[in-house]
Amino acid sequence: MNRCLIITSRVDGLEMLDINGNDYDCIICADAGYIISSKLNLEPDILIGDYDSMPQPENKEVIKLPIEKDMTDSEAAIDLAVSKGFTDITVLGGLGGRFDHSMGNVGMLAKYCGKLDRLSFVDGQNYMFMVGPCSLTLRKNNYRFLGIIAYDGPAKGVTLKGVKFPLYKHLLTADTTLGVSNEIVDDTAEISFEEGKLLIIRSRDVDK
Repeated sequence: MNRCLIITSRVDGLEMLDINGNDYDCIICADAGYIISSKLNLEPDILIGDYDSMPQPENKEVIKLPIEKDMTDSEAAIDLAVSKGFTDITVLGGLGGRFDHSMGNVGMLAKYCGKLDRLSFVDGQNYMFMVGPCSLTLRKNNYRFLGIIAYDGPAKGVTLKGVKFPLYKHLLTADTTLGVSNEIVDDTAEISFEEGKLLIIRSRDVDK
């Protein structure tokens, strides 16, 4: 395996997730992600952060970052995972709370789009990743909705099959909500496109 799990300090819908530490070669906690790892009974391999949101763990070796810096703790953790050669990286959290952080994490997907096998962000309500031109198959799962959003310009030749609202060779622009709130109706959905970048979001409603 070549998989790394990064745990951030906020994970919405944590009780809806089933995380198995044995599925990963390395677990990195970004700052207060250490608290989340304890709730999940996961032992991190690496701790990194500025520890402005929790006391620095005692008797643990940490990579201490300055509070004033040009990146978030999450970006630093992702860069660290990449520097260690991991190409399949799952970030737990990073989708709720402060919207500037969430949008910054979309930027992280763009930063590494096409450079890794997969970089994804996941919490109890959403699963998000970004791809360049490709054909991919998605299985139906507990995330009811499927959203596709063009990023950094239009996505050309977008075709969707096995979904409630199919598309064929469509030019999907970034200034439309056409791609949101779709649903997989077959056992699998097929997505393909010829040019651009697509943000793929699996999501589900959460009981109030």
